[in-house]
Amino acid sequence: MELPHLRGLRQRAVLSQEQLAERSGVARDTISKLETGQRRAYPTTVRKLAAGLEVEPRLLFGGVEYSEAASEESTSEEPGGGRKVGF
Repeated sequence: MELPHLRGLRQRAVLSQEQLAERSGVARDTISKLETGQRRAYPTTVRKLAAGLEVEPRLLFGGVEYSEAASEESTSEEPGGGRKVGF
């Protein structure tokens, strides 16, 4: 499996490849190869990396991350009601 968002998530977590390797139990050279597309990940590797990054595994593939800010942005004011309805 390709992990197009691995590098971005690692950098956003302010972790080096070595630090992620220590946190996830995945070898640093494997992380490097995954980030550059030289290697594909096994499902167990995806789960380990996600745990090390403290994210859902689907985010490594490009899934949408839910956050409070995104929730607030998706609400709209109901005309005349003054209430917010989220979708």
